[in-house]
Amino acid sequence: MSSTLSKRSLVCAAALALLSLLSLPACGEDGTAGSGGGGTSSTGPGGTTATGGGGGAGSTGSAGGAGGAPAALPLGLNDVSVLLPFPGNSDPPGYLSAADAGPHGELLPQDVFDAVPTFPVTPSQGLVYERMRVLGIRFDGCSGGVGRCEPEIRLVMQPLGNTLVRDSALHLFYRLDQEQMADVVAGLRSLRALAPETAVEAPLGVHPSLVAQGVEGAYGAALRDLVLAHAGDDNLVRMTFFLRAPPVNEVWFFGGFDRDGESLTAMDVVGIGTDPQRVILTKTGDGYEYDLTPRGLSPEDGSALYSSAAADAATEEERVAAFASYLRVANPEVYVPDHLPCAGCHLATYVTSEATRRFGLDASTFEERFTSSRDLSMQGGAAGNPSSLRAFGWFGDQPMIAQRTINESAAVADDLEARYPPE
Repeated sequence: MSSTLSKRSLVCAAALALLSLLSLPACGEDGTAGSGGGGTSSTGPGGTTATGGGGGAGSTGSAGGAGGAPAALPLGLNDVSVLLPFPGNSDPPGYLSAADAGPHGELLPQDVFDAVPTFPVTPSQGLVYERMRVLGIRFDGCSGGVGRCEPEIRLVMQPLGNTLVRDSALHLFYRLDQEQMADVVAGLRSLRALAPETAVEAPLGVHPSLVAQGVEGAYGAALRDLVLAHAGDDNLVRMTFFLRAPPVNEVWFFGGFDRDGESLTAMDVVGIGTDPQRVILTKTGDGYEYDLTPRGLSPEDGSALYSSAAADAATEEERVAAFASYLRVANPEVYVPDHLPCAGCHLATYVTSEATRRFGLDASTFEERFTSSRDLSMQGGAAGNPSSLRAFGWFGDQPMIAQRTINESAAVADDLEARYPPE
């Protein structure tokens, strides 16, 4: 869609929400509302997480009573973190591609994409520019480290195979200012009116309205418009990569680049440095073993759970300490992503779930766990599949959502409710 139509769609969406879904045919040729998105961790050490929003009246996007002011449309986990449905083929209609562009330019220029290392992977097996599609969308009103509050849109792109989604991904970060983020949040609230299938209190999962309506339905089209209106080449500030290499082996590489104008600089990841981090998985009967290089034991040492053999050999005290360390890793009130090595975050969901199964460790009894009034239950297969290190996306034809992502989404939703309250 043109940028003009996108702006008209956004205006129409806001009007629709304010007038309790009354028909406004003058708002646009197709009456489509516009905006949508998802986000990352919003709080960190010393930060404040506001409580609010979620559940109750308005959970299906309806507003107000007859003759009264429309009720505010609260935001839920699936509003700030959007997991698109399984695409099913290599070129599904409606899914954003790397070359799609709005006022800010292409979402991912070819020359930026080309900076990703290839490792021992041929293009037909790994990341392929023409096959990259957005499968996850996240919004964050206050990303960054301690003392920083930087609004962002983040996109998760994965390469699509002919029938399955490939186990590699790019995570793209687009910087916004406070005024732009306020516009985005207003758009997110307007999108609630287009998503009656998605309850505010629902746990994070594949977006129900995109499943029910299709990606090209009213909600999906407005979501696409919102992303293209606010993300592109001129505000793309970071790109991280997750690459299975080669795809037939259980080997992954993590790394990334910060971007300043046309300049790309390898990220200096805490506990790792500027070189990519490698993870190798070996399955051992009914057990597992992750080999990390570098190991990344700072700021948290969870190595007692890197393998089932190591966990068996550890003392109960050592297992409890490692389990607690992963709960802190998954807690956005303790760490923002910049404070953690990549692989530790991606391993946390599986190794803690395995420790619960094998040793009866119960996260609900640990003070290190993240808590929220929102539903933090896990959907998808991340807790039971050692071969998937996905945090938010697809593994073959299975959705994968890490506990860290769920926790971040709850923190972001609460933060947006407090930071950008409905007018």
